[in-house]
Amino acid sequence: MIALLIVALSLAGLVISIYFTFAYYGRVKKSRWVPEILCAREGSSCVTVVQTPYARVFGVPNSLLGIVYYLAVLVWVFDDIEGWSFPIWTSIAGGFIGSIEVGMGAMELHFSGPVHLLLVLASLGTVVLGFYLIYALRRLLQTDCPLCFTAHAINLAIFVLLFLSAG
Repeated sequence: MIALLIVALSLAGLVISIYFTFAYYGRVKKSRWVPEILCAREGSSCVTVVQTPYARVFGVPNSLLGIVYYLAVLVWVFDDIEGWSFPIWTSIAGGFIGSIEVGMGAMELHFSGPVHLLLVLASLGTVVLGFYLIYALRRLLQTDCPLCFTAHAINLAIFVLLFLSAG
């Protein structure tokens, strides 16, 4: 169950990050792909938000970092599901993931080890950055971005699931 939640949240986050990346690089002129309730309202345009200085960390768009993060989480989860194999990932992380097993039928995840710890720390970083970005949206830019808030909520949920699964 935990694996399915992490996969669902990561896929949702990945879709949002891809959308924001398209917006950042000017491939989205209006927020027509996203339902108006999320992003297309006047004053809450995702296209406008991604053009601010807050849309980058060390010059790299936040959304690109999000794509890398969500893909890393997905690769880790799928690599740990019995029957799945990513040879390159396995050779890099080989033997690092181990010790605590949570079984759910054919889905068996191994929640511990350095790779899991790195994902928990990366996830914590997304949450801390998210709180700052929410502050920047509300106080500094004085705008709302429901899709941004959704992405930050996804990051918080993934962090909680990864953190609790370490236990």
